Amino acid sequence: MRRLFLTIVLAVAAAVAFAADPPRATTKCGPWVVGVTETEMTVVWTSTERSMGWVEVAPDDGSHFYAVQRPRYDEDFMGRHVVSTVHHVRITGLKPGTKYRYRIYQQGVDDSGHNPVPSGYISASGVYKREPYAIRTMNSSKEDCTFTMINDIHGRDSMMLALTKDVKSQNPDFMVFNGDMVSFMGSTEDIEKGFMTRATETFATDIPLVYVRGNHETRGPGFSEYLNLFPTPTNTPYFTFRQGPVAFVVIDSGEDKPDSDIEYGGTAAYDAYREKMAAWLKQTLLSEEFRSAPVKIALLHIPFENTAGWYGPNELKRLVMPILNEAGINLMLSGHNHRYSYREAGSYGNNFPILVNSNNDKVNVRATKTQIDMEVVDAAGKVLHKHTVKVK
Repeated sequence: MRRLFLTIVLAVAAAVAFAADPPRATTKCGPWVVGVTETEMTVVWTSTERSMGWVEVAPDDGSHFYAVQRPRYDEDFMGRHVVSTVHHVRITGLKPGTKYRYRIYQQGVDDSGHNPVPSGYISASGVYKREPYAIRTMNSSKEDCTFTMINDIHGRDSMMLALTKDVKSQNPDFMVFNGDMVSFMGSTEDIEKGFMTRATETFATDIPLVYVRGNHETRGPGFSEYLNLFPTPTNTPYFTFRQGPVAFVVIDSGEDKPDSDIEYGGTAAYDAYREKMAAWLKQTLLSEEFRSAPVKIALLHIPFENTAGWYGPNELKRLVMPILNEAGINLMLSGHNHRYSYREAGSYGNNFPILVNSNNDKVNVRATKTQIDMEVVDAAGKVLHKHTVKVK
């Protein structure tokens, strides 16, 4: 009897202690902002514990963030607030070319039992002793478009820092990650440690990010988290967006090997995936919305090749290049090869030039209605190559 009583007492004490102390969640990595359009954006971050996440947004009108109660945007799914360690909150109803301040929140939740138990502790990004994060929406009426592109970092944090440390001061409209930012997606931590923690330290809290999936982002058990970490307006890794005079199309390479290769142990299905993407691409790029843009730029991790090469580039050349030619693409930017090259229009059936960036340099781009100027810059800040594409 005494043993039973003691067991009950301990069980009750444990239950009370557990209920009184659900997880205290704080920000682990982030935030960063993706999927920015003229009227929407998605704020993403990871937390130390499973939690509910939400975002407050304020106009950049000179008022203090605490001046009034700011609108709250929750991450909801099928009627419930999402409880996770990965948070992505879509903000809607914004105005074009407008700067918005934002603040992220998380509240730990123990949802292991029948009734979820929220923590009494709520953590948030600072807006009192420091300026809140701020993002400017896209603007199709802007006279130019500026952006910086890096690729093939493969988790090299030191190279990531060297190439992005001055991005925030240069203030481009957005930043492009053109694939293979990690070598293997084993977990969300691979993304955090490999480059995203550094990216949020240097620019990603305040400059929109455009992520082009590379073939290495398809590898590992963590690949399925890709769209949770980098959601897009289409809920696929391929999509379009507009900034200033430029319509952009982001294309997903898939893998560079055949589906039968041992790399995937029989789990790959990229042939069918690329066929589906090509059908979407043809319909989207022939739309009046895309064709009416004065300038058109394609972002694709794996470039087309002139000679008989690997399977993936050959398939992309067969499926994608004719569609881009027909759509009047003015420039394509790629990576993958770990070495720089510049392929002139007409080199091998391409009606547009292709700049392939190395894994140790960045490309700064400025586009107007009449031309696209590019400069390839190394980690020390030295300009290695310059190119100009005239837009007819």
